[in-house]
Amino acid sequence: MKEIKKQSFMEGAAVLVIAHLVVKVIGACFKIPLANILHETGMAFFSRAYNLYAAMFVMATAGLPVAVSKMVSESLAKKNYLESKKILRAAVILLTVIGAIGTCVLFFGARAFAEGAFQSPGTYMSILAISPAILFISILSAFRGYFQGHSNMIPTAYSEVLESVTKLVIGLLGAYFFMQYSYELAAAGAVFGVTLGGLFALLLLIFFYLRNKKRTPSYDTEETRTTGKIFVTLLTIAVPITIGAAVMSLTNVIDTFMIGNRLQAITVSPEMYNTLTEFFGLSAKAVSVGNPLTAKAADVMYGSYSGYAMSLFNLPPSIITSISMSIVPAISAALAIKNQSEAKLLTESSIRITTIFALPCAIGLSVLSTPILVALYNNARAQDTLALLSLAIVFVCTVSVSTAILQASGHVFIPVRNMLIGGAFKVVSNFILIAIPSLNIGGAPISTFCCYLLIASLNLISVGRIIKPKFSFRDFILKPLVSALAMGVLVYLSYNLFALLLGCPTVSIGVDFLPQTAIVTPVATVVRFKTILSLGLSIGIGVIAYAIAIFATKALKKEDIEMLPKGKKIASFMERKKLL
Repeated sequence: MKEIKKQSFMEGAAVLVIAHLVVKVIGACFKIPLANILHETGMAFFSRAYNLYAAMFVMATAGLPVAVSKMVSESLAKKNYLESKKILRAAVILLTVIGAIGTCVLFFGARAFAEGAFQSPGTYMSILAISPAILFISILSAFRGYFQGHSNMIPTAYSEVLESVTKLVIGLLGAYFFMQYSYELAAAGAVFGVTLGGLFALLLLIFFYLRNKKRTPSYDTEETRTTGKIFVTLLTIAVPITIGAAVMSLTNVIDTFMIGNRLQAITVSPEMYNTLTEFFGLSAKAVSVGNPLTAKAADVMYGSYSGYAMSLFNLPPSIITSISMSIVPAISAALAIKNQSEAKLLTESSIRITTIFALPCAIGLSVLSTPILVALYNNARAQDTLALLSLAIVFVCTVSVSTAILQASGHVFIPVRNMLIGGAFKVVSNFILIAIPSLNIGGAPISTFCCYLLIASLNLISVGRIIKPKFSFRDFILKPLVSALAMGVLVYLSYNLFALLLGCPTVSIGVDFLPQTAIVTPVATVVRFKTILSLGLSIGIGVIAYAIAIFATKALKKEDIEMLPKGKKIASFMERKKLL
C-alpha cells in the first residue's frame, strides 16, 4: 500500500510559494478593485470586520494545525500510520467545537463589537456576513495540518487557490451589487466572499482526504496512543502556540480601534487641517481647526493605512509562510529520530532564504511606495505609511520562520513570551505615538517596525541557543543586505530616469505625515500608464541586479539549492558555472 506522496522541505515550500503567489495575484485582483469600489469609508468597515474575524480565527485555531502537523510527521517518522489518522479525527472534533463557538460569538456579538468596541455601527453587517467563516476555516485547518504532516503540500495549495478565487468572484460581485445601496451593505457583500471561500476550500480538502485515505497504511510499528492521550498532546502543543498567535492578533484588533481613538485625541492644527482637506481629500465641514479630529476623518486615515499600506505590506510575509508551514514537519521529523545535524541544516537554510527573500521586498516596496500605489490604486495617500511600514517586512518574515522552528523543536512557550513582550510594546508605543500631531497615522508603522524587530531578535537568540545553528553575520545579514541596498539604489535611480523621460511623477526618499500640498493622485489615465511602465522597467532592472548581486556575493549556499526540486542537478550546474 502506497503512502501519500511526500515532498522534501523545500519542495513542499516551493509548492506553497507557487500557490501563495497565485493567491496573491488573485488577492490583488480582489483588493485593488475592491478598494476602488468601497473607497476609504467602505474599506474601513471591511478591514474592521476582517481583522476581527482574523483575530477570532487565530485564537480559535492557530495552535491546532501546527500541533496536527507536528504530531502526524512524528508518527509517520516512527511508522505509526494508524495513529496519524486518529490524530486527524481528534483534531476535527476539537476544531468543529471551537469553530462553532467562534461563529456564535461573532454572530450574536456583532452589534456589540461594531457599536461598542469599534464605535463604527457601519461594521455590523460585515461582522454578521463573515461569522460563519470561523467554523468552515477551523475544520479546514485540521485537514491542512494533516496533509502538511505528511509533507504533502499540494492539497493545501489547491484549497488556498480555490478559497481565493471564490473570495474574488463572490466578494467583488457582492461589493459591486450592494454599493448602489450603501457602504455598509457593499462591505458586507465583499466580506461574504471570505465565508464562501472557506466553505468551498473545506469541501475540496475533504475530497482529497477521502481519495487518499487508502494510500496510508493502517498499522503502527509502536504502541498507538489512545484518543484521550492524543487530545491531551494536541492541546499541550496547541495552547501555547494559540496564546502566542492570539497575542499578536489581539494587538491587531486593539490597533483597529486604538488607532481611531488615538487619532481623535489630536487637536486639529492649521497644518493638520491642510493635511486632512488637501492630502486626504476631506471636505471642510468634516474638520475644524482647534477641535479634536472627527470620527469621519479618523476613518479615512485608518482606511488609507489598513486598506492600502497594510494590504501591500502583508504580501511578502504571506509568501514566506510557505517556509514556516514546511519547516515544522521537517524539523519535527528530524528531531523525532534524533537527527540533530539535519535540524541544524534546515534551520540555517530556512533563515538564510527568508532573509534573502525579505530584504529586497522591504527595500523595494519602501523606495517605490508611491508609484506602486499609483499603479495599483491610483491613490497614493498611503505613500508615507507604506514607505516606513515596508521596512518591517524582513522582521515579520523572520518572526514567522523562527517561531515555526521553535515550535517544531518543542519549545512552544518561548515564542509566546517573545510575542507578549512585543505585543505589549506595540500597544504602548501606539498609544503614545499616534496621538503626536506631527506623526498621527505614522505612529502605527513606527510601532509595528519596533515591535517585530524586538520579537525577531528575541526569537533568533532562542533559536541559536536551542538548535545551535552556525549564524554567520557575513552570510546571514551582510551579503543579503549589501545586495538589497545596491538593488534599492539602482531601482530608485532607474525609476526616476524613466519617469523623467516619460513625463510622470518622480519619487523621493523620506516621509512626511503632515504634507502641506494636495496629493498627486488620482492621475490621468495616460500618466498612470506611464507610471506603470516606469515601475515595470525599474522593477525588472532591480530583479536582475539583485540576482547578480546575490550570486556575486555567494549569498546562496549549495545546501539551499539542493533542497529545491531537482536541486542537486541545479547545484551541480551552478558549481560548474562558479555561481556557488
